[in-house]
Amino acid sequence: MKVAFDIAVIGGGAAGIAAAVGASRTGHTTILLDQRSAPGGTGGFSGLTTLCGLFDDDGQFLNDGFAREFAELLAETAPLQMGKVCVLQYRPETFRAAAANLFASTPNLQTRWNAPLSGVVVEGNRIVSLNGLRVGAVIDCSGTAEVARAISADCLATDDTTQSPAVIFPLSNVIHELDSPAAVAQVLLPLARAGFPPLSFQTSLEPNTITVKFTGRAEQVRDVIAFLQKNVSGLEHCRTPLTEFTAAQRAGRMIVGQYLLTGSDVLAGRKFPDAVARCAWPIEQWSADGVARFRYLPPGTYYEIPARSLRAAQAENLFMAGKTISADVDAIASARVMGCCLATGAAAGVLAANYLESVHT
Repeated sequence: MKVAFDIAVIGGGAAGIAAAVGASRTGHTTILLDQRSAPGGTGGFSGLTTLCGLFDDDGQFLNDGFAREFAELLAETAPLQMGKVCVLQYRPETFRAAAANLFASTPNLQTRWNAPLSGVVVEGNRIVSLNGLRVGAVIDCSGTAEVARAISADCLATDDTTQSPAVIFPLSNVIHELDSPAAVAQVLLPLARAGFPPLSFQTSLEPNTITVKFTGRAEQVRDVIAFLQKNVSGLEHCRTPLTEFTAAQRAGRMIVGQYLLTGSDVLAGRKFPDAVARCAWPIEQWSADGVARFRYLPPGTYYEIPARSLRAAQAENLFMAGKTISADVDAIASARVMGCCLATGAAAGVLAANYLESVHT
């Protein structure tokens, strides 16, 4: 006989962490499966050091509940103002540890690592098993809609014209000041003249360290660092502790749900009667040549994400959170950030639990 779980969560990033903990806290047996060897996803393994989408313009939490709980486990400083938005600085190792501690202390929750999705079985319009496990409901937090792909459910997709990936890495021993556009230009202009793809900088909690987002190929990173060491004052001794570099996908594939969130909804600050999450992050799109385009909401505005965008249109027991929610390429360019992923993940956990209770009454 197959092992059975009420709810299966696919993907152990921000959305999957929130979904698994949220589902198990309702009292339903939950299992989280991920192809990685440990929890964290983009938040824990990509090199990111800023958690975006948690706050409104004034640095106040947009979503209470698990999103705020998890953020407070990571916080070492107050929210940081970056241009028109507020972000939370964090350490990736703290992100991974917080997730692992939550999983270990949450009843009704099991995890399986190094477990790619396989063997998805559908009966009628319900998923009944995957990876050899009988399941009552499934939450796709894979970021690339792996469950939907397995059952041939309708999806939308981003591409390199709107969500080009980036290689993210820490750079230490940085003496060069980067707190003004002129100072940043002293680094970027030589790189551009040498023919390197663009990069951008973010702050880090580590002293004399910055986080670099590079739009080129992973194999170019070593050459970029060597160029900076040789040609930019204040970066002569910069280095990175990483030995391998991979491109992080900003967004990939979204599952078509009962409602398709649109860029117009985002920019209008639209509200919904079945809202389950809030976000105020701009529509942030990146082209393959490293050019970023930001479209901001009006000051003081946020939009809501409806529960219908977390329910798949073609499978009654499939839910989604994070980068896989039902959204067009404009809307996902805002809703993909980790603060929003935490909020939609927690909401999907509750929605899946409510679904099970409705079919068993």
